[in-house]
Amino acid sequence: MNKIGLLLFLIAFSLPSYSTDNRPNILLIMAEDMSARVGAFDDPVAVTPHIDALAEVGIRYPNTFTTAGVCAPSRTSQILGMHQISVGGQHMRTRDFKASKYLAVPPAKVKAYPELLRQAGYFTYTNSKLDYQFSEYATHSGPFTIWDEESRKAHWRQGPKNTPFFGFVTLEVTHESRLFTKKAAQNRKRKGWSEPVKATDVAVPPFLPDSKEVRQDLTQHYNNIHNMDKQVGQLIAQLKEDGLYENTIILWTTDHGDALPRAKREIYDSGIKVPLIVVWPQDLKPKNLKPSAINSELISFVDFAPSILTMASVNIPDYIQGKSYLIDQSLKPRKYVFASKDRIDGFPFRERAVRDHKFKYIKNYMPEQPGGVHIAYRDQLASMQSMWKLLEQGKLNKQQEFWFTSRPADELYDITQDPFELNNLAAQTKYQKQLVTMRQALSDWQSKVADLSEQDELSMAKAMWPKGQQPVTQAPNVSITKGQMVVTNSTADASVGYKVGTGKWQLYHQPVSVKPEEKVQVKAVKYGWAESEVVMVNH
Repeated sequence: MNKIGLLLFLIAFSLPSYSTDNRPNILLIMAEDMSARVGAFDDPVAVTPHIDALAEVGIRYPNTFTTAGVCAPSRTSQILGMHQISVGGQHMRTRDFKASKYLAVPPAKVKAYPELLRQAGYFTYTNSKLDYQFSEYATHSGPFTIWDEESRKAHWRQGPKNTPFFGFVTLEVTHESRLFTKKAAQNRKRKGWSEPVKATDVAVPPFLPDSKEVRQDLTQHYNNIHNMDKQVGQLIAQLKEDGLYENTIILWTTDHGDALPRAKREIYDSGIKVPLIVVWPQDLKPKNLKPSAINSELISFVDFAPSILTMASVNIPDYIQGKSYLIDQSLKPRKYVFASKDRIDGFPFRERAVRDHKFKYIKNYMPEQPGGVHIAYRDQLASMQSMWKLLEQGKLNKQQEFWFTSRPADELYDITQDPFELNNLAAQTKYQKQLVTMRQALSDWQSKVADLSEQDELSMAKAMWPKGQQPVTQAPNVSITKGQMVVTNSTADASVGYKVGTGKWQLYHQPVSVKPEEKVQVKAVKYGWAESEVVMVNH
């Protein structure tokens, strides 16, 4: 056996191998809007016993990064395994663009990885937050081919027995909106709600003023996290109750950084660095993974898709930009992670970030645009209102005020010495070599990953939805021969589904046996386009 053959053999031997009958269940639990405010990630204030318990038997990834500091672009990259800038999902949000209606239209062959799992025989479900930028325009749901169940009540218990499931559960209690006065009051009326963290317990990060309102929001955030932790505990208890815990790979993470000013929406670490825990059942984990371990390698949100597909023994498509770092320890460690910030609501931005283990570089393409702007949604935060007031009064220090000013084109931070990214080194002579290195890393990445923000958003929107009109997927062609239904696309690489009688829509990926008395409906959808008309099949 030659060296290459031996290497491939060793890699294959180290990864788990499943038959179609004993493939693992995979449960992805994603909290909203929070950084690593978890006991297991060394936060002394957090009260998170259930997540801490997962960390005790799982693997912690403390250097995990989203590709954006806000939900829709971040979730786009997670579900496709591609940076949002390369599929048209970089702006927050596509459906809110005033100049011309559009949704992101990924390249034709690109599919959300849950659809690939569904095609491979997994039961797929999600409970909320269908924020992929190419979801159906009016209902914010779909495409219909991704999930078997898509509702707030979706659960693995709705799937067929003896069929592996992939569940994507979003826990919304930590969302920014839950810090708003009215929402916070509603939470306190919920059964089982508790608030163990007090305002005197929290440590205010230096980029925020230590005001009463900031402490109020930060304290509420910790308490929301505590109650989210209870929800995690309930999910784990249900897995054990159903006898599924020992055959389920569990991933717990968050969709971006804290629901606080100068965190969410930003590409500082406060906006993109998130906690991640992966729990492998004893009989399923690769031989070289150890429980209660810490993996300090750089992980990007684009790595979720290839990692989860590999866990399920599903081939990784060549368009995916991440790698299966969460399972394949033979891969060469990543040197850099990358992130992007583009339009937020009505405010244009274009920022790109590259980070390694020591330095973070941010390129501001619109340096005249401050980060702290009057975003109406964020301005509902008491902490944000406090910052605006203190800014007007001249009571913010220079580090806090920086966010509200026209920023330099280049920002460079030594993360090891300056984890809050307060001291910009880009203009200092001794760091010019490092600045050039990071600029080159960003340039090299942009040459490999298409950045659709090279064109203005209006041009991109018109390319995806000409004249602001949503293209319609063409109806597929259907034929039945000897009881076998064969469907071919009229729109290249569209996804196709079918429904028998009054049943639910199924994903079509190979010929289907149908009976003469059965009524069959077929339709297709290209991501970002409207669904085709339904073809009624008579035979």
